Amino acid sequence: MLVFPISLIMLFKYGPYWLEEKGLTQTVQQYSSTAQKSATIDQSETSIDSLNVQQQPPQPDRKFEATPNTQEIRFGNAVSLLFRMLIVALLLGFAFNYPFQRFFKNKRKGKNPGEKLSSFCRRWLLHVPLINSAILSFSFGIALVFMGIEVFGANIESTASKQFYRQFFFIAVFASFLSVFFMFFWFRFRVRFKYLEHVYDSVSLYKSPIDKSGNHLVHHLWINSIMTTLLPLSIVIFYLSLSISSIQTSIENKPSPEQAEVLFGKYLHIIDNADMLLSAKLFYVNAIDSLLMFVGIFSGILISIIYLFFFVNWTNQSIIIPIEEMLQKMRERDKTELEQLAVVRTTDEMGKLAVGYNEMAGRITANIRELKQTTAASQRFVPQQFLQMLGKHHITEVMLGDQIQKEMTVLFVDIKSFTALSEQLSPKANFDFMNAYLKHMEPVIRKHQGFIDKFIGDSIMALFDDKPEHALNAALEMQDCLQDFNAELVSSGMKPIATGTGIHTGSLMLGMVGGEGRMEGTVISDAVNLASRIEGLTRSFDEKIIFSETTLQKLQNPEIYTFKYLDEVKVKGRVNSVKIYALQTLYIQKI
Repeated sequence: MLVFPISLIMLFKYGPYWLEEKGLTQTVQQYSSTAQKSATIDQSETSIDSLNVQQQPPQPDRKFEATPNTQEIRFGNAVSLLFRMLIVALLLGFAFNYPFQRFFKNKRKGKNPGEKLSSFCRRWLLHVPLINSAILSFSFGIALVFMGIEVFGANIESTASKQFYRQFFFIAVFASFLSVFFMFFWFRFRVRFKYLEHVYDSVSLYKSPIDKSGNHLVHHLWINSIMTTLLPLSIVIFYLSLSISSIQTSIENKPSPEQAEVLFGKYLHIIDNADMLLSAKLFYVNAIDSLLMFVGIFSGILISIIYLFFFVNWTNQSIIIPIEEMLQKMRERDKTELEQLAVVRTTDEMGKLAVGYNEMAGRITANIRELKQTTAASQRFVPQQFLQMLGKHHITEVMLGDQIQKEMTVLFVDIKSFTALSEQLSPKANFDFMNAYLKHMEPVIRKHQGFIDKFIGDSIMALFDDKPEHALNAALEMQDCLQDFNAELVSSGMKPIATGTGIHTGSLMLGMVGGEGRMEGTVISDAVNLASRIEGLTRSFDEKIIFSETTLQKLQNPEIYTFKYLDEVKVKGRVNSVKIYALQTLYIQKI
């Protein structure tokens, strides 16, 4: 777009100078004069024979058949080399970029590109802008060096040819620079904002810039300003310099009064020095120069508009894309840690912002993970069901004095003769024994929608909020699990154990007790004491599971259980007696 239009205008501009240097101008003028004489003879009505003789065109002068000299041939070879090297650059660029085309083609089709091809793309993708620009620079450089040697190194006799060659050389250099410059930024934009995340899956892509060189956003803005402001201005100045003709070159002798008046207008009376009229520093713009100037400026403005569009778009996208990605990551929920990170695409402030965001997201993720672990750990001490009953979502919301009154079923289970057993064990063996025992019992309580309020030595106190059936079902299954635990004890050389379970349903107060330095959740009620006393009766009646009449009355389907009436007893600490029932270890139907 720069070379071809301007070259054609320049050929037309320097055509008359070349004709004059070759001596062809006089021949053309003689031919024109002869044609005019023939027309005059035709108008005077001379004889047909004389007319025919006079109308025959003169034989052209031998000088009109001039052949190109050696300098023109060598310059033509230099121009031809420039285009051949451009073809070579295109072929080399295609060969280098072909693996990337195959890789993305397979990606678009959902195919696996293969490890070898993927490894090649990961290794060379970040170098694509520099390598492609280097290929084009190398090809242009060879051609331009050869052309420069021919233009500046050779002794060119023709002044017009020398000016034309040099101006063509500078245009070619300028166009080559713009082509290489554009290619570099074109590929750099596409690599960073189109291809990067499709090639790399490494965690390092989210933690550090894609290269080690520092950069700043102001550099992009300066480049954008230069390409959109100084580039059009430079092109205009460049073509203005090409669109002038020296007075000394155009007029060998002192200009005639008419020529001087055309050249200098009203300023002619100021210029009275003949040497000044022929000064090499004075120039003028003729019609051909004006055409060259307008074509050149139009081409320059068109290229500047193209550069303006691309560079403004690239600068805009280099700012907008990272920000939009980070905003999108902020809005996303229930994502893994890597899915919440933004891709670090640049080394400028936007890249540093992405790195800072990723570090912040990593810290937030770690804090959330730690908070979840803390919450899970706190639930082992204060069950989640306990907090829900108090209307709290997190343990941090619990305050001393929080309480609520509810009707619940209380279950006490205790190991019979545990004191005698513990005397035979070391402290460590006691802990290991209790942890192994509770490992079998605790999941059963959770399975039946209950939760453990506390451990009292070898006893377990559990609460069931929904139905009393859940407590009975848990007690029965705990007896089944006890058989499995006893089998383990026997295999390890220890004696089996027996447990007793007491169950009672009643109203209780559930809340937080303690002081500012220490508090815990607990239940306070006569129902809790009664359940504990009923559990103690399992030794007196030699039963495994005993429950109160109140619990029996709260059952929705008591007929599905096998139980028997034991007695009406008065337990310690209560005035009124209570009827108790023994739940058999086998029952007809599980709920």
